[in-house]
Amino acid sequence: MTEIKPLVIYLHGFLSSPGSAKGRELREEALASGWDFLAPDLNLSPREADRLLTGLMDSISEERRGRTLVLGSSLGGFYALRLANRFALSAAAVNPCLNPWEFVAGQTGEREVYGTGRKVFVMDTFAGELLALSREVPPRPRDPADALTLLSTADEVLDYRLARKALMESPAILSVGDDHRMQRFARYLPHVRAFFERRMAAKVRAQ
Repeated sequence: MTEIKPLVIYLHGFLSSPGSAKGRELREEALASGWDFLAPDLNLSPREADRLLTGLMDSISEERRGRTLVLGSSLGGFYALRLANRFALSAAAVNPCLNPWEFVAGQTGEREVYGTGRKVFVMDTFAGELLALSREVPPRPRDPADALTLLSTADEVLDYRLARKALMESPAILSVGDDHRMQRFARYLPHVRAFFERRMAAKVRAQ
């Protein structure tokens, strides 16, 4: 019987990219562990991003979903938690933005993807699409044990207490004094790995 390799999927934040620092660090951790790694480009409309991610999940067998971790940062955390809800996945969310429609509404127009020089256009319709997605599948795990949040207490973009309150029943790591990008992310990767391995073991037993 062929062994199913674990899969780690990284979902970058708003105006970020799969090649961000967190994406690179997570990729190194996954490959060093012998796991598969994916990092889709989500610089799309929210509806397009949702279709891409739904299609990706539909292409993964139910058995392998039990061995899949989705880790998302900021807006990517919103998407990751929705996937955890819809597909009963394990998810880790780094400084997740749980009300992204409010943030994106003030970011319309031509914008640059950080660190790439690439330009994208943020449409007026994106905020409404995000709100609709949140109502269709809320950004919270089906099982609170399936989500790990990593929160920076000095986040200059989001109030970390909102995510902590919304995901109170899920385990959390607080990075005291850290910022929205979570400069200490690599330090917490062993904790993310341990969380994923526990959830994988629980899901495999339940299959």
